[in-house]
Amino acid sequence: MPGLGYRTELQRIERDIAELSIADLFAVPINPERLTRYVYLLYQRASIAGDLAQLGAVERAIERAVPLLTQRGDLYLLKANVAFKLHKLGDVEAALLAIPIAGRCVEACLLRADLDFQHGRYREAEIGYADAIEAERSWDGLARLAYFRGKMGDLEGADRLYRDAEDELTAKEMRSYAWLEVQRGFLAFSRGAYADARTHYDRAEAAYPGYWLVDEYKAELLGAEGHYTDAIAVFRSLLAKSDRPDLQQAIAELYGIAEQADAARHWQNGALSGYLESARRGEVHYYHHLTDFYADVAKDGAAAVTWARADLQLRKNFATEAALAWAFYRNAEFDEARGWIGRALASGVVDAHLLFRAAKIYAGADGLEYLERAKKLNPLVERFHLHH
Repeated sequence: MPGLGYRTELQRIERDIAELSIADLFAVPINPERLTRYVYLLYQRASIAGDLAQLGAVERAIERAVPLLTQRGDLYLLKANVAFKLHKLGDVEAALLAIPIAGRCVEACLLRADLDFQHGRYREAEIGYADAIEAERSWDGLARLAYFRGKMGDLEGADRLYRDAEDELTAKEMRSYAWLEVQRGFLAFSRGAYADARTHYDRAEAAYPGYWLVDEYKAELLGAEGHYTDAIAVFRSLLAKSDRPDLQQAIAELYGIAEQADAARHWQNGALSGYLESARRGEVHYYHHLTDFYADVAKDGAAAVTWARADLQLRKNFATEAALAWAFYRNAEFDEARGWIGRALASGVVDAHLLFRAAKIYAGADGLEYLERAKKLNPLVERFHLHH
């Protein structure tokens, strides 16, 4: 049975927040339960909406609340989750270290495994996910392991794990079900199975109507299928609700593919302005987008290398290594490009776009081999896709 939907859930959260008086929450004597509930509601609202600015506000609320509480473990765990979503991986580690029972907390163990994956410690990540699931079988633990297996090329195993995760949900957890269906849809999309992808996205929409995440992935699918006008319309609708530069870049790329150069240039300028403004605020979330933008849109290899190095300083994994390789390639530093793409390939990750970039970088006979492997994984690898 379909859930109430995205907008209805957000409205409920807004009402719950409004019922809590902020002035009273931070006044002495502190009511720990009410203050913790308030911060959790802020986090819930921000994470459901995918709003980076709201996540920053949650971070500040946690900083304000922590000194007022004697039992701080839950807020430190929340702080770790917020920091992870903002790509502040050093802050994740610090928050986890502040939790007295982190070693016995399954959610903390899952976050540590996430950190291992982000830092390129793939074996440790897999063990961490498996151990956490053995300690406490949960849908989000299974989903994390599914994502890992998908990245390592086991798409069928990943889909089975996502199905197992769905089986762990209650009838009320429609948002989580929708999220899992989006992941299953993207697995299908990543191998060029567009009809299967649409089936999963439609299930997600039916279960949790109005969810922006479903619309975003549906728009990507429309763009890949060549329905550029329809895809642009969906992205513009999403942009009206959330001023995200990566959405502007997606619109720019679609206009470029559709050979509407003036419109593409307009949206490119908006995307770049948004990325740089975020970086000026000290945010790191869009570093990888800046790398891709300078490499593939602006064709400024030197700038791409600068941002790729900055991202690599935060997290050294197959994605940041491949991005740096591509940036060097765009900057005509071909030996560096081959060295870094080799590191990315050595990770064991099996990804069509990674192999496609390797084909471009190596060229010659080796390039043809990587191109064949990329197209075997996804015959439609050259079609439009988002920079996830």
